[in-house]
Amino acid sequence: MCEFNAMETVQDLKWLHTENMFAVAQKQWTYVYDNEGLELHCLKTLDCVLRMEFLPYHFLLATASSKGYVSWLDISLGKQVSGCVTHMGRLDVMCQNPQNAIIHLGHSGGTVTLWSPNVKEPLVRMLCHKTAVRGVAVDVSGMYMATAAADRTLKIFDLRSWKPLHSYKIGAGANSLSFSQTGLLAAGLGNIVEVYKDCCATTMTSPYMTHRLTSPVHSLQFCPYEDVLGVGHGHGFTSLLIPGCGEANFDAMEANPYQTKKQRQEWEVKALLEKIQPELISLDAAEIGKVNKPALAIKLDARSKLLFLKPAKSDFEPKFKKKGKSKTGKFEARKHGRRFEEKREVIKESQQLKKIAQKDMEESSNRKAKNDHPKSALDRFKSVKS
Repeated sequence: MCEFNAMETVQDLKWLHTENMFAVAQKQWTYVYDNEGLELHCLKTLDCVLRMEFLPYHFLLATASSKGYVSWLDISLGKQVSGCVTHMGRLDVMCQNPQNAIIHLGHSGGTVTLWSPNVKEPLVRMLCHKTAVRGVAVDVSGMYMATAAADRTLKIFDLRSWKPLHSYKIGAGANSLSFSQTGLLAAGLGNIVEVYKDCCATTMTSPYMTHRLTSPVHSLQFCPYEDVLGVGHGHGFTSLLIPGCGEANFDAMEANPYQTKKQRQEWEVKALLEKIQPELISLDAAEIGKVNKPALAIKLDARSKLLFLKPAKSDFEPKFKKKGKSKTGKFEARKHGRRFEEKREVIKESQQLKKIAQKDMEESSNRKAKNDHPKSALDRFKSVKS
């Protein structure tokens, strides 16, 4: 790895699809560096970024800025997929749902909003606290969300019913939250780190572990497949041993901590080929595995009609040619070629008619939408066009 001076304020940092690349949100723009500290890209479209999240199965870098702008950038193509203004002020609280890749944003009004790159409005808007939200985290299963506010409250929500399950009063307002692979919840309260066990399933009475630092906690994150909690604070970085927080058994096809350089290269190519498109991000994580039966039936029906389309019977008879060119085989081949050309012309005409019909349908729907505006008493004063 590397160590270098960025010469300006660093707001956030996220690893990308491999350990050889990471993105850094600096004071003005967002930069991408390699594992030796060399600058690879300067993303000027992502300015004033405060928080970042990387979606590994979609190869998307989601960012939230101080201007209230949330955006998604495809790092495999280098293009911005989507972006919109939230109109919710400064965005400094952000996390992702690992199950459905939905972005959760916490706001100063006590609300938490859920965002997708396919919609310009929040999918869900939840009023979670009476004061500003300081921390948001979603567990690995995607069923529970933990939120912390400035009034020293910590709440657990069920994302299936959108209702609160538990509400706790902690010692201070937690400014950072993180779930482990086994369901442990870590919270940074000033210069104290507290870890809670089974806080989603049962009502807890005391923290599982507590550790006091010499400076305020800035961020914390559990290390996957290890019983380690990494804590970033004012005086540097500290690793804490938390027994039982890491998953003991790993899937080598999903994440192999012992992979070689050749295996990593093969995995990267496979991941790019299996990349999930941004259009498939939705609240229902099981929707990606479903089949759109009506669209599939229409597609198969249209395909069968084209394949078995019979043109009008042709009376074409090839001319008789000398020097063996009118043998039975060549004679039938010429007749078959003529029938194929006629069938091709019929298919082309049907496609053109289909495009014209679709265009007429779109125009009629647009006119209908324009005419279906709510009527007013002042409409009688409008000029009628002849």
